[in-house]
Amino acid sequence: MQLEVRDVTAGYQRDIDILRGVSVVARPGQLTTIIGANGVGKSTLLKTIIGQLKPGSGRITYKDRDITGIATRELVSAGIAYVAQRHALFKDMTVAENVEMATWAFRNDRKRAKSAIERVYERAPYLKDFAGRRAGLMSGGQQRLMQLELALMSDPDLILVDEPTVGLDPKRAQTIYAHLRSLVQDEGRTILMVDQNVIAGVDVADYVYVLELGANKLEGTKAKFDAEYRDTIAEWLF
Repeated sequence: MQLEVRDVTAGYQRDIDILRGVSVVARPGQLTTIIGANGVGKSTLLKTIIGQLKPGSGRITYKDRDITGIATRELVSAGIAYVAQRHALFKDMTVAENVEMATWAFRNDRKRAKSAIERVYERAPYLKDFAGRRAGLMSGGQQRLMQLELALMSDPDLILVDEPTVGLDPKRAQTIYAHLRSLVQDEGRTILMVDQNVIAGVDVADYVYVLELGANKLEGTKAKFDAEYRDTIAEWLF
């Protein structure tokens, strides 16, 4: 398995667990979506995987390596990227400055940093066009796409994505989902995404988990959810 989270508990205060024994697997070359209502621990799970929170118990493995509690910088070097829901860009800095900041984890490797910067402008030419513009002046959809492109600068095998379309209109949201899907289908990336958008989150996924009150409730392939669970989950969440 690319990533396996097994029986993990975690929270922001001692003895108050948000995650209560969550188990999740992200399979190689697939997009796995975790859905659930606000406050069930979706974002907390990603922060625990990427090392921003230390689990109280349980185990996290990546490519058969135990990464439980490992520092974020080391995880980035190991091939994991994290696209946060908010505050992932320096909005008062230019696009070019944001691109340069995205090489921070491997800043001492000048050749790699230069190559990553060249690659991001090749992948997303609009960023080069906007290089001298403040990042905060771009549209919400452009900013989210930029966050994804910056995450790809480290050439990760696994991308953790937190609520990728929050605050976006349906048209721009669909662009984001299509881009995520292409990263899986065309580039072979593995994505673990948390999403509150039940319909779109399931549509773009290969495999789906549902969390309730910090614990696993349901899981299955997209086909299984389409056949058995979609209407039930939509009613349950909303």
